[in-house]
Amino acid sequence: MNVSMEAPRTPQHDLVAMTAALRGTLMQRVEQGIQSSGLTSYLMYLVAKRLVFAGPQAAGELSAQLRQNPRATEDTLQQMHAQGLAARDGEAWQITPAGRKALVAANDTGTDVLDDIRNAIGASACDALVAGMRRAVAALNKAA
Repeated sequence: MNVSMEAPRTPQHDLVAMTAALRGTLMQRVEQGIQSSGLTSYLMYLVAKRLVFAGPQAAGELSAQLRQNPRATEDTLQQMHAQGLAARDGEAWQITPAGRKALVAANDTGTDVLDDIRNAIGASACDALVAGMRRAVAALNKAA
């Protein structure tokens, strides 16, 4: 018997598939934008942001708060340390002035990324996409 493993085609399936494709594309574009800041991955950006807003923390605390693999968080902290973006004081990691500067630069690229996307697909198409996604989410919430 030849059984397809493809999920049934429903509006919810289409929304999930579209969201996954959009997320992947946006994430790629965001990472391209932030690389010029010195933060070379989105995880590095999240770690820097958390250290700025929550203060010095141990790697385990960071990985739990960010819901990340502890090894990936530790590797990211080590990379940031090698680049001078984070420093270690005992068990606690803290952001350095260079790390703060990189975070500001990375944040500045966010507006550019959104503007690029809006310009690429057109303002009306962007507005229609956002409105459609809001309606779809509202319908899913109502059904749940």
